[in-house]
Amino acid sequence: MSDYNFLMESRLSPEQFQVVRHVSRVAVEQGLNLYLVGGAVRDLTYGQQTVRDLDFVTEGNPQRIVRHLGGGEAEAPRTAAPGAPAGEQVTFKVESTRLNQRLNSAEIQFSNGVRIEIAMSRHEAYLKPGYPPEVSPAMIFEDLKRRDLSMNAIAVSLHPNSRGLLLDPTNGAADIEKHESRALHSRSFSDDPSRIYRLLRLDLRLGFKPEERTKGYLQAALEHKYWERMEPEQQGRELKAILQEESPGRVFKILGEQRLLAGLDKKVAHGKIPLDRFAKIRAVAQTVQGADPYLLNFFCLVQNLPAAQRSRLAKKIIGDSKSVSTALGMERAARKLAQALSSSKNALPSRVYKLLSGQPKNLLLFLLIYHPQTTVQNRVKSYLHKFPLIRARLPRAEFQAMGMKPGPKFEQILEQIFFEQLDGKINTHPQMIKRLRALSGIKEPPPPPRPKPVKAAKAPKGAPKVPKAPEKPPEPPKPAKPGKAAKSAKPAASAHPARKAAKPAKHAAPAKRVIAKHKKKKKEKIKKKKKARS
Repeated sequence: MSDYNFLMESRLSPEQFQVVRHVSRVAVEQGLNLYLVGGAVRDLTYGQQTVRDLDFVTEGNPQRIVRHLGGGEAEAPRTAAPGAPAGEQVTFKVESTRLNQRLNSAEIQFSNGVRIEIAMSRHEAYLKPGYPPEVSPAMIFEDLKRRDLSMNAIAVSLHPNSRGLLLDPTNGAADIEKHESRALHSRSFSDDPSRIYRLLRLDLRLGFKPEERTKGYLQAALEHKYWERMEPEQQGRELKAILQEESPGRVFKILGEQRLLAGLDKKVAHGKIPLDRFAKIRAVAQTVQGADPYLLNFFCLVQNLPAAQRSRLAKKIIGDSKSVSTALGMERAARKLAQALSSSKNALPSRVYKLLSGQPKNLLLFLLIYHPQTTVQNRVKSYLHKFPLIRARLPRAEFQAMGMKPGPKFEQILEQIFFEQLDGKINTHPQMIKRLRALSGIKEPPPPPRPKPVKAAKAPKGAPKVPKAPEKPPEPPKPAKPGKAAKSAKPAASAHPARKAAKPAKHAAPAKRVIAKHKKKKKEKIKKKKKARS
């Protein structure tokens, strides 16, 4: 058997797991038994990487839990849930609550992006097919047995004494293992025609097939056109569920082939749905962390309809007035933002960042999907993908190590550094450090002192003297090259510094002989001249 405590901790997103722990703590404080039911348990059992729906059921009045979840910032109750530290602070808050008085349930949207539903454990009696049932309080096993499909009729206890216990009265886990969808009784589709759409949608998403008897029940429901009996509330709920699928276009395509779109809305059935655009929305949304394409899918569904029909469908499908206003004003807001973004005043990356900061992600995705201008597209992509990487590399720890304490000035200086990096004014790490010091007034550290030369330690008295190493002997003179007379070596200089070594005369003897011979010749000439005169 699977360990559902481990599965919840490992498969739920961090935000979802925070919500589960918070709701569990509130239920413990109020003394209520709380269960995680339906789609979340099905996805955990099947091994889905993404758990889509968080539905809770409590044996008692769920309003006791809803009131204590907090409309502002949620505070941790005094009693901690199992597996969570006591006094743990909760950082998210309740953004909107939508109550259903007839079913005694509430849909809640939290600020961290998680949507949940908390409902009373109940029994349903359908007095007339296709009409809302009579509702009465019941225990958890009765609540599970009245559900649509066996794979959704499973629950996990969140009570401290039985946390992680699986409740599966209809053997839904075995059907999940066989990849089959099984209706719990023959009147399932006639009692609630919305189950027709749920079966087709889940089978397409999970790759399941209806088992033989369920296939017969479904065929009979289609032949009798039970889908025509759906209430507007049921229609809106199923349209919303389709728009929250990963591939709404595939679901609408199958419903169109089965001629079932009219059961959801006649105007939608007669209009042209751009099925290929859903795939583009999904591809773009997957590149942006935390993006929810739900409102973009809604715009894709109604974009070819008149304004009056858009408003009607927004109220029918979305319901929440704030989200309705956002969905209906998305196209106009995107056009205004694109005009400002393409202006030459916002050519600098820092101006782009300041303009797009705080804008809803849905609006930025809308520009990527619908706006044709390349400049707008590139600037939005830079803001979503390039700028966060630069911001993540800001040297916070290094700046703090310089002596700057965290605070408003600390953040302002880093923000200025970030903008200068975006605009190309800072390109290297040394430039960044120099600029940080200039903005914060922190001086450059003095250069480290030069190391002093280490003096040799004096030998202690009485220690034997270490003999000095002998000097290097002079190199012998190089031998004369063959064919040339060896030059005479210079005599050594006199040891006395005042005296200079006498330089020997070069070729002294040959010079005297030449002079003597010359004088002899001159005398002989003089004698010859005298003889000639006499």
